[in-house]
Amino acid sequence: MLRLIIILLLSFSAFNVNGQSKKARKKLIEARTLVNDYEFKDALQEIDEALEEAPEFVDAWLFKADILNQLGRADEALICYEEAQKLEPPYFLDLFHGRQLYNMQRYQESIPHLEAYKAAPRASSKYIKEAEEIIASATFAIEALKTTTPYNPINLGPKVNTSQLEYFPSISADGNTLVFTHRSLDGQKLDEDFWFTERDSALAPWSQAQIIPGRLNSPGNEGAQSISSDGKIIFFAACERPDGAGSCDIYASFLQPNGLWTKAVNLGPAINSVMWESQPSISSDSKTLYFVRGRSGSDPDMNIYYSEYEQGRWTKAQPIRGQINTGKQETSPYIHFDNEHLYFSSSGHPGMGDLDFYVSQREADGTWGEPMNLGHPINTPFQESSLIVAPDGKTGFFSSDALQGGIGKLDLYEFQLPVQAQSSAIAYLKGKVINIETRAPVPSSLDFFNLEDSTKLLARNTNQEAEFYAVLPVGSDYGLSIAQPGYLFFSRNFALSSKNREEALELLLELVPIKAGQSVTLENVFFDYDSYQISRRSDQEIIKVFEFLQLNPELNVLLEGHTDNQGTAAHNLELSSNRAQAVKDRLIKLGIDSKRLSFEGFGPNEPIASNEEEKGRSKNRRTEMRIVSK
Repeated sequence: MLRLIIILLLSFSAFNVNGQSKKARKKLIEARTLVNDYEFKDALQEIDEALEEAPEFVDAWLFKADILNQLGRADEALICYEEAQKLEPPYFLDLFHGRQLYNMQRYQESIPHLEAYKAAPRASSKYIKEAEEIIASATFAIEALKTTTPYNPINLGPKVNTSQLEYFPSISADGNTLVFTHRSLDGQKLDEDFWFTERDSALAPWSQAQIIPGRLNSPGNEGAQSISSDGKIIFFAACERPDGAGSCDIYASFLQPNGLWTKAVNLGPAINSVMWESQPSISSDSKTLYFVRGRSGSDPDMNIYYSEYEQGRWTKAQPIRGQINTGKQETSPYIHFDNEHLYFSSSGHPGMGDLDFYVSQREADGTWGEPMNLGHPINTPFQESSLIVAPDGKTGFFSSDALQGGIGKLDLYEFQLPVQAQSSAIAYLKGKVINIETRAPVPSSLDFFNLEDSTKLLARNTNQEAEFYAVLPVGSDYGLSIAQPGYLFFSRNFALSSKNREEALELLLELVPIKAGQSVTLENVFFDYDSYQISRRSDQEIIKVFEFLQLNPELNVLLEGHTDNQGTAAHNLELSSNRAQAVKDRLIKLGIDSKRLSFEGFGPNEPIASNEEEKGRSKNRRTEMRIVSK
């Protein structure tokens, strides 16, 4: 990083010392040598002596400004640029002057200098682009300062934060487990480790933070972790390991039944390269990993990449598609549980300065849309990084060393996101698939779909113990289906409410071994009122029935239609028959041999609930599939 600073210090000035006194020339050359050795204060003394000898020495004024900026003395650096402007300044001084004013939050004053540089005949296209980017950010900042976004960051308190550094948080799908990176600067211990804290609910206090047990932590550095939504995998970055491909690689550790975490596993060449990979974020379905890649941790052109988990392996990582990456830094990506909002930090989009927080929404074609700056005062002229968002879609967590009342050198905070930057609230469910007769687990593939428009949302495989976990948006009705060889087709519908944001909806799914004469209700086949027109909400269910019949080609089935007792018996008998035939016709259209299918309507004659109330009548209006022969 220091070497890069020196290059920037010297990038414009040719150090043309001709025309100055011999003493002033010598002092400037000595100052340059000291800067190369990182001796900034001594270099400043040499520059002051050069300017005392030759006050009109423009290069000395510019070099002094650079050194003062490295020492954090911006006001004095600005004076140097102003003094240089009074002399015979080089064409590039306006770029330096405008950049200085912008970095000092004097946005309006910076623009005329930057425009002047753009108009200079000798201005290079590279730095004209930089001037344009600063003008765009200055214009944004001027407008942003006219309105203040509500912002009240709350320190997570002494049970989480210590006198040392806490940063890079990640959160579980129920919002009640927070994992973060802890680093101590005391003594000789300079390694990073993972700690965690828990709470009982969103309003409950966090527990005393403690180090994660098991083999995840090592004597080296582990940081920038992301925990899977089921809480069983941690993805993280580790550096300088014997099995690493580059300086820093991405690894994974797995939670064992005994509650301990396994030794880390390198994710391999599809993700890791000879470059620097860090700051992973795993999607809620655990199928897409987002991370940062650069030449080093200070690379000014660092971008966000992604890889997808397909057929048991990660695909070759590639830059994220859309409008997020720029020619500058994009860091700390965080994919929300809704899988539709990506939060990140960037210095390449218009903002308040340095790294700002942004959010981008996924477009219909899967690319990421134009990022939105989270605004002032959330964003400042300084670095903002490592933002994550809770399952409720509105609570953000981040680390900062710039807020008043901090406990340590770097603390964790929470705050409420502005409405326009919020994600969709999610809820979660978990369960197990078993054989109804033996109660043995049945590892299966589950499909979840939205009953509103029958769009397929999620395909989930259980683990070997037949357990599953899923994250879905709050406030919708969902269908769930299983087509497992040797078992009757399984169908269920359910709703997820805000309650399930903190307490999982638990499902025990009981599969029935196939036998002749058995039947199953197709719970997600729907018809319009008093019609045999199949509702679009039924599309995914009928596709799954088709797949079930393909998996079991020896089966012949009877499709049965049933109604409630509203209306005449004759009408209901005809309606039920037409509905059963409609399902048969749809399956034939999909490719099932018509000889395997038959249908029959029973009208109101075989109720399974009371017709006295609508709740019972809705159960009686159903389509069943009965096994005729096997």
